[in-house]
Amino acid sequence: MHLAIDSYYLQAIGVALAIIFAFSRNRKIDFFPLVAVVAWLIGVCAIYYQYGDSQVNFYSNDQDIHLRFIRFYIPEEGFDIQNVISLRYLITYPAFILSKLGLNDVLILKAFQIISLLGIYFKSKQILQPHVSNVKVWHFMFIASPLMFFFSLSALRDLTLALFTICLVFEKNVQRKSFYAALIFLLKPHLSIALIFGTLLLFGFSHLKSSLKHVYAMIFMCLAYVCGSFSYSIGTYFKDFFFPGLPNELFSQSKFFQISLNFSGLQFFALINDKNSVVAESAGFLLKARILLFDTFLIPIAFVIVCVFFLRLLRGSAFVILSSFVFYLGLVSQTDFNSTRQNIPFLAAMGIIVVVNIEAALRSRRKELLLQP
Repeated sequence: MHLAIDSYYLQAIGVALAIIFAFSRNRKIDFFPLVAVVAWLIGVCAIYYQYGDSQVNFYSNDQDIHLRFIRFYIPEEGFDIQNVISLRYLITYPAFILSKLGLNDVLILKAFQIISLLGIYFKSKQILQPHVSNVKVWHFMFIASPLMFFFSLSALRDLTLALFTICLVFEKNVQRKSFYAALIFLLKPHLSIALIFGTLLLFGFSHLKSSLKHVYAMIFMCLAYVCGSFSYSIGTYFKDFFFPGLPNELFSQSKFFQISLNFSGLQFFALINDKNSVVAESAGFLLKARILLFDTFLIPIAFVIVCVFFLRLLRGSAFVILSSFVFYLGLVSQTDFNSTRQNIPFLAAMGIIVVVNIEAALRSRRKELLLQP
């Protein structure tokens, strides 16, 4: 047992050094990737020290599901094209192959997430470059934020989805958009459908010739919510050959309350009185966690404020993100699943919109002050 524990720590150090080397350029590395990888190394080692092999149940048992795919399903069934989506081959199959080289499978999955976090940082930096001269400290509240770093410590898929999402949303080439949509579909089909729906909705909205675009935008958002709600029944039928019925109480007070909580990252409030809830912690603990991971609610709220009051740049991308998110919330409103994790792919893209438009507003304000006599 002692040797196994040492092996995990040594492997974690080796993976961290390999990531730092891979992201270094001309023997130099950005400050953020270096700090993020070092903090990730400390975090994954601390989790393993505390929980040992039970670390797969830390925060989410989806990690244990991934582990079962790698250790049992894939070795027994081999590569089965019919299970590409259900077994999440996009992340589990590479982890399975690397585990055959002696690497810890859970650590591999966690490595994929820290690499995805760094990918989010570099992709965000690339998108910001035409609009922002340098990445500032406050920008990290919105890009590669604390919530995203927390999820880099888990053997999940959320940061990989977030990286693919920002690549899709801000990509202009249709072929590359389709490629990223396909990658997302392999990991989370309904997220891909939501993003495709938002993209198509933008196409229709951009061809409207009207001075009442704000009114039409509200109508399109309602349409996204309704279509998302119906998509749950349609998707369930095609996936499980079972029709759960048409969505009900679409515009009820309880549904709007649930959507508001989901949008602000306070989903657990809807589950406090649910005896069958999967939420294990008290509301007080979860509220404290939200204060620590403040970007959970800061990003979506700031995004809405930006969209309503001073959206100047990346308007098309903002429309896709908002309509896709509303579609997604419509789908979620018909299920019992309420998790902060569901928001992460959208938060990564929302944060970029927020930073770009706040910086644009600040530049405009400075120009106005300079022009004053």
